[in-house]
Amino acid sequence: MKRTILSLSAAFLLLGGSLAEAQTVKVTPLGGKTGEFCRLGRAFLFEDSDGTRILYDAGMTVAGPEDPRLGEIDVMLVSHLHGDHVGSRRTKEVDAGTCAKPDLSVDATTNTNVVQIAIAKGAKIVTGSEMPAFFAAKLEALGGDSANSVLTRFGASVKVGGVEISTVPAVHSNGVSGDLIGEELGESMKVAGISGYAGPPTGYVLRFSNGLVTYLSGDTGMTAEQETGVHGFYDAKLASSISATPSPPARKRRPGW
Repeated sequence: MKRTILSLSAAFLLLGGSLAEAQTVKVTPLGGKTGEFCRLGRAFLFEDSDGTRILYDAGMTVAGPEDPRLGEIDVMLVSHLHGDHVGSRRTKEVDAGTCAKPDLSVDATTNTNVVQIAIAKGAKIVTGSEMPAFFAAKLEALGGDSANSVLTRFGASVKVGGVEISTVPAVHSNGVSGDLIGEELGESMKVAGISGYAGPPTGYVLRFSNGLVTYLSGDTGMTAEQETGVHGFYDAKLASSISATPSPPARKRRPGW
């Protein structure tokens, strides 16, 4: 599906009843081919109207910290610790390879594409569950600041610039592979066929300064929280989902979805 920059805007009413000035949230997919959303594309770049920039699931199709599409990054979000979301490998440059088969010749295992970008950009990595400790250790190992790995517990939120970031439950596996741990411990885990504990994956709800509420689901399956929390409490109007599983059969949806 062809997609360049998707510009989304939400206008809201002031207490006096007059229409507020429409402000735009820019959403840019950073896939393996410019203008296309490709099979291994995971990354989205969100830019609030106040300039706050958030990179979600940098994955393997972002060409590292030098990717010219990135610019300044304030926050990085990660749904779970699988290699295609944290970037165990990455493309060597923008548009290398094809949409179906991007060039993933750069090995980023152990350090991860996410951590390398975060250090270069001075960005905070905001995650829920048990993932902050993993990223704090990676940041420190590469000479970064471990305090830039920020915990946002499920149901809680942090605010960066004009964007409020809340975490919600997700259902998917989230083990840390031995390759991401490395050294003797990582090799022993691979031999034993086990992965490290990182807690459950994380979904995110972003409330932008113009009032637009976006749900980032990662690879989650369907959960009751999507109805009661994401829709009922947060009132999300835009949803983004990346999943390798087939879509469920269509069903009648509540008005407003």
